[in-house]
Amino acid sequence: MWAILDFEASGLSEHSYPIEVGYSLPDGTNSSMLINPLSASDNWSHWDKDVQHNIHKISRSMIEETGMQVVDVCQHLNTTLGQYDLVLCDSEWDLFWLGRLYHAAHMRPSFVLTEVSHWLKNQNGLGQVHFKLALKNLGAMRHQAGYDAKQIRLAIDTLVKSS
Repeated sequence: MWAILDFEASGLSEHSYPIEVGYSLPDGTNSSMLINPLSASDNWSHWDKDVQHNIHKISRSMIEETGMQVVDVCQHLNTTLGQYDLVLCDSEWDLFWLGRLYHAAHMRPSFVLTEVSHWLKNQNGLGQVHFKLALKNLGAMRHQAGYDAKQIRLAIDTLVKSS
């Protein structure tokens, strides 16, 4: 049994941080949470307006006003995802943002996050090309963490069933 985790972030650099996290569970449950950067123990101030306008469409003021506290997000993820043997993501960036999130909360995840292309290669001999094609066949990603996590889960389901 595995779950999917996906992030949206303030940018695409080593200074960026997670602003939204979403997951998709085997039973079809999908959820996402905005993350309040003001609640991070680290200085989360980097903001890439190009990424905001061209990718996720989430404003900094929106996450500051409606985002959850970093610690609350980590506690929720630990409770929800800690019960799964495997939690998958689709890029190294997700691994980076998970680390940044938990570091800012002074916590550790109760689960191990694994990049899907590595897992597929080890399990089925399939690579990132197969995964990206299955994902593309489902339609464009919206860069909304909960929706994208669902699409990633559906793409993996397709690959696992066909192999």
